[in-house]
Amino acid sequence: MGIGAWAATAAVATGVGVAAISVLGAGITDHGVRPLTSAQVERALASPATATPVPGTAGSTPAGAITRGLSTPGGSVLARCDPAGDAYLVSWTPAQGYAADDAHRGPAARAWVEFEADHDNKVTVQVTCRSGVPTATTVNGDVDD
Repeated sequence: MGIGAWAATAAVATGVGVAAISVLGAGITDHGVRPLTSAQVERALASPATATPVPGTAGSTPAGAITRGLSTPGGSVLARCDPAGDAYLVSWTPAQGYAADDAHRGPAARAWVEFEADHDNKVTVQVTCRSGVPTATTVNGDVDD
């Protein structure tokens, strides 16, 4: 009889717990994040981006600097060109399955970041400035400093 009472109590407690989680979960998960479509991503990357201040800098984009989002198979890069023609990597985000391995942020004639999926699969994104506009070139493998 004791085992039957214990089993009934456990069943009721489990039912109450599942019901509570269901009610709470509905309020939490009903407002999901909708992923962007490929067209929305391409539009966002093609439009000129506004630079976000980098910690440790003066907190503003230099006058005349052009900032642009660049997408590659290894990840995305937000880069800018300053009036002197130097490239600077504002930020970078690896693609799914990749990790940022090494970077030379700049400002320099050539800034770069390496995205690595495994030791045999590395994509290096090199950014240079052409007519004051950040331009990305991808290289499979490492680059020389």
